[in-house]
Amino acid sequence: MFFPTTNEIWRWETPDPEDHWMMVGHLWLYGDRTVLIDPPMQPQLPYALEILGGVQAVLLTTADHTRGARYVADEFGCAVYVPAQSFSAASEMLGPCAMAYDESTALPGGIHAVRCHIPEPMWESETSPYLDEMMLVLPNGAVAVGDIAMGSPDGRLWVCPEGFNCVVDPAKLQASLTAFAQALPRDTTYLLASHGRDLISLVSRVLELR
Repeated sequence: MFFPTTNEIWRWETPDPEDHWMMVGHLWLYGDRTVLIDPPMQPQLPYALEILGGVQAVLLTTADHTRGARYVADEFGCAVYVPAQSFSAASEMLGPCAMAYDESTALPGGIHAVRCHIPEPMWESETSPYLDEMMLVLPNGAVAVGDIAMGSPDGRLWVCPEGFNCVVDPAKLQASLTAFAQALPRDTTYLLASHGRDLISLVSRVLELR
């Protein structure tokens, strides 16, 4: 059920029951530890993770991607790390396994976070931001993102709202592109997307082609 992105990073996917796109999760093998990012639920997932020795932690890029996190946390007794800016939205659903993190938090697996934040006036309101999530930077130079970016079917870089079932607003697209470019580390090797394709190339070079 897992497909390799690199020797250390594996992905799996399942259809979103509410929309016409795929939900993608990633598994980061860091030494003898396993960290999951935005994990969608599949019937075989607990069995596969048990074979790997369990799960150290679940990391969410956004509170909108709780997906199978509560089930995995209950099954393996691990914490679910939720971006601090949206912690209240997810903590009630996740229960006591939820832990808030921000850019200063040393996350499991040697991962650190960079906030991707699009300010007003792009927001609907203070409590309903257009986009406010975390980019997770892995020690091997890969970055994992929630909704801000993904790979297209032909291997190009898409930024929100591209790839979703909506009319592409040029102003929102440019705001997403700017926020993504500002957050992206210069030496990023791979883009791990929670929707769409991963990009297995120097992401800064792909960004230049936009």
